[in-house]
Amino acid sequence: MLPYLPFPPSPVRARPRGLWKGGKPKQTLDFDAPRPVKRHRSEDTSSEDDSFEGYYLLEYSPEPSECSIMDTSSEPVPPEAESHLEDWEDLKELFARAAEQYEGDDVNEALSLLRGVLHESARFLLLYEDPSLLFAEPRNKTLEPLHSICSPTTPKKKCTCRESPTAFHALLGTALFLFGNLIAQDPSLALPNEPSLPATYWLAALDVFETGENLPSRTSGRGCEAPEDWRMAIVWGRTLLCIADAALTLQQNPNAPRPPPEPRWPSPTASPFAAIAMRRPPASHRIVLATAAPHDLLLLAMDHFARGMFHMPRNVPTPLPGAAPAPAFNRASELFTIAREVLALAERLPAAAERTRWATWADSVLQQIRVQTNAVAHARGRCWLVVGTSRVEDIEAMADARGWGMAEEESESQNSSALDSEEAEEAREGLERAVEFFERAMHEGESLDEEKHAEAEELRAFLVEALLTLANFTKEEDKREALYRRAQLLGGEALEGMEVDEDKC
Repeated sequence: MLPYLPFPPSPVRARPRGLWKGGKPKQTLDFDAPRPVKRHRSEDTSSEDDSFEGYYLLEYSPEPSECSIMDTSSEPVPPEAESHLEDWEDLKELFARAAEQYEGDDVNEALSLLRGVLHESARFLLLYEDPSLLFAEPRNKTLEPLHSICSPTTPKKKCTCRESPTAFHALLGTALFLFGNLIAQDPSLALPNEPSLPATYWLAALDVFETGENLPSRTSGRGCEAPEDWRMAIVWGRTLLCIADAALTLQQNPNAPRPPPEPRWPSPTASPFAAIAMRRPPASHRIVLATAAPHDLLLLAMDHFARGMFHMPRNVPTPLPGAAPAPAFNRASELFTIAREVLALAERLPAAAERTRWATWADSVLQQIRVQTNAVAHARGRCWLVVGTSRVEDIEAMADARGWGMAEEESESQNSSALDSEEAEEAREGLERAVEFFERAMHEGESLDEEKHAEAEELRAFLVEALLTLANFTKEEDKREALYRRAQLLGGEALEGMEVDEDKC
């Protein structure tokens, strides 16, 4: 038995546990009533009368509002938020000017304005952990944070925020994306204290988008029903395409210098990249350019493109009376840009199955454009040309083993020849569609001016390539000769540099 440990007598008398002394029956709990906050009385509130010493003081906290209050961040709203809101409006105006210069191909002016956007955005990152506080819906400042979990069946109220919660991150990420594109054209445009590798800007843009996607106002489940930021989703996907293109270039050039790991940036007050890294979600998985697989990056980009295209307006939005004019929007132009960039990457992929998949996906995006113009027909023809020529090496290898199975060849089993295979049939279907789209584009582009003469010549070269490849995969001699004559008529002298299988002519 342990020895008794003597304690000095306590100056405070023992108090009964519970709210009141005695054995009164417990009342039924009412969850709708305000919950009391229990705390012990201090010694100053003690009473000389023993009949009042065995209880707790009750304090009722203010009744919380419904679960639809936006839970943005634990940090308080700064008192100078109104002045920062004016700075936000100035930042949007500065970005609009930078985007205008970018579209106008004024590289130097666009870079200068984008630098201003990046440095001003870094200041916002230092001031706010969640910049959406600037344009969030008005909140009752006397309310305390909610500690209870809201019911999943509680409907969210309509969003009354001035901007989308991800408006700031969409702007900053787009600025980094545009800056990286300009540096990719000419790395010498970077200042001595700026990275000269375009992938550095693109990877930072991904960090910004990831941070915006994981804001407390979006992940807490207590915010309003904010509309989806489809513009951020589209630029997010396009940024992934740029990184996939850079990764593919490294894979195709083994002797090219490998990009260095993420540098150690100076303090967040001295570098926008350090401020972005400071706000990066702790659980985010950063892409490593040297080990990234282009196909996997395309899959990620497709997810963001699908979300952006789903929420993209079908018609041009009409601004409200007295409201600022909305930025220029053209759904057909957005879809065409997405398909063109995916197609340009699909043409370079090493695996035939990957080229076929992404060329087909690009054609499905072009198919959503209502007005099938000359440019759209040209792009769709390129998509099907990739599909038709992706299995050329497999069919030629099959022909070396089985034979081509031409009409003049004597073969006991022509059904097993290369031209009777399923791969050859799929190639012919793709090439026939490519020829159809190229001819449609040439017919609509007969009145092209001199400035588009190069595009017309490129279109003619694609059509000749499609005709020659289709002729090589055609089994009937008369059809094959007709395709060769059409290619000769269109190609002329350019046909001499193309590969023609003389054994099948």
